[in-house]
Amino acid sequence: YKNKNYIVLKGENEIILFKEDDSPLYLSSFVSKSYWKEKYDLYKKDYIYIDFKKYNQIHPERITIEYDDLTRIEWQGLEPTENGANFYMCEFDGINTYNKFKVTSTFFEEFKDVYFINKDNIKPYVEKYNARLAQEKREKEISDSINNSKLRLAKALYDMEFSEENSTINIHKGDTLAIFSYDPSREKFIARFQYSNLLLNPEKIHFLDTGMNLAPAQNPFASKETKKEQSKYSADEEYLRAKGEDGKEMRFNVAADYDDIQTAKFLNKLKSTIEELEKEIAFKKKNQIFLTGIGYEFDSSKYSNRYGMRFDVYNCFNKTIKYVEFTLTNYNAVGDVQRDDIGRSSRTVRGIGPIEPGEGGRYSWDDIFWDDRDVISRTSLTNVKFTFMDGTTRVFSGTTNIRKHMTADAWE
Repeated sequence: YKNKNYIVLKGENEIILFKEDDSPLYLSSFVSKSYWKEKYDLYKKDYIYIDFKKYNQIHPERITIEYDDLTRIEWQGLEPTENGANFYMCEFDGINTYNKFKVTSTFFEEFKDVYFINKDNIKPYVEKYNARLAQEKREKEISDSINNSKLRLAKALYDMEFSEENSTINIHKGDTLAIFSYDPSREKFIARFQYSNLLLNPEKIHFLDTGMNLAPAQNPFASKETKKEQSKYSADEEYLRAKGEDGKEMRFNVAADYDDIQTAKFLNKLKSTIEELEKEIAFKKKNQIFLTGIGYEFDSSKYSNRYGMRFDVYNCFNKTIKYVEFTLTNYNAVGDVQRDDIGRSSRTVRGIGPIEPGEGGRYSWDDIFWDDRDVISRTSLTNVKFTFMDGTTRVFSGTTNIRKHMTADAWE
C-alpha cells in the first residue's frame, strides 16, 4: 500500500481509503482542502507578478510598475469549490493593496507563465526594461548634449568696463554677448567677450530669446508694469541658472567659437579704422592740415550781440606747439571790411598749448566782436601763427591759403 496514493475520508466511526487511480465516479464530489492549500502556498511563493497588459483587469496608475509590463500581486486566500478552488488576490505597491479580484484554479493553471509570472521567469521583462532605460538614457544624453551646445546670446543694456590684467575691455550698450554659465554664489552670468570671461549682473543684460510668458502674474493687485515684468521669460536664462557648472565646458567652447569670430571681425574693423586714421594722419602731415573744425560761438545771453569763434587745431608738425594765434577780420554783405559796434574790424586771439605732434586741442571765444547793428555778414580767418616750444614760428596768411590747411568738413 505504501507505494500507492490514497484519498482518506474520516467519519465519526470509520475511515475510508480511495485509490486515486481507481477514479470512482463520485470522487469528483470530494474536495481535498489540503491539496489546494499546498498548491496555493506554492503559487503564493513563486507567482508574485502579473502581466497587467495581457491580463484584462483594472490597473490603477498609482501602483508602482516593475519592469514596464509587470506589477506585483498579493495572494489573499483561497476557497475550495466543487471543480477546484478560487484564488483571491490583488495588485499592491508594497504597502497598499488595490482592486481585489479572484481567478479559478483552472484559469490559473492554464495561464500561469502567461498572465501570472513566476519570479524566476522575469528575465525577459528585466532585459526589455533595461534596454528601454538604456535607450532613454542615450536619447536623453543626446538631447542634453544638443541643448547644452546651443549658443545663448544676450544684449548689453548698459555700457560696462572691465579690467583684465593690463588691459581694459569695454562693452557698449547694444553689444551682443555669448553667455555660457551662471555663478550662483555671485548671482552673476558669465560671458565670453573679446577673448575674456566676464561676470555680468543679470539686470544689465537681456537674453535674445526673452519673450512674454502667457501665464498671468500671481498677484492680482500688481500694477500693469509689474505684471508685464513678471510675465517676462527666457528659456536660455532659466537653463543656465539650472545647469550652473554642469556642462559648462561644452557651453564655453560654443561661446568661445562664437566670440573668436566676432572678436576677429571687431579687430579687423579696428585695424581698418587704424589704417584709415594713419592715412588721414599722413595726409594731414603731408599737406599740413592744422584746422579740423571752425565755427561761430555766441554769447549765452539772449540780450547780447557779442560773438566769437571756435577752432579745433591738429598739430601736423614735428614740433610741440606752444602758442597758436588767430587773426580774424569782419566783412559786410558787399565784401568790404566792416567794423563792429566798438570800432574793431580785426582782432587777434591767442590759444595756449602745449599740443604735442599728432595731438589736437580746441580753443573758443564768445566775445571777440560786438554787432548790435547786425552789419557784419561774416568773419574770416586771415592769419594763423604757430609758436613752437623751441622758439621757432610758422605763419599762414590769407583766407584762401588757410583754407588749404583745413579739412573738408572743418566749417560747421
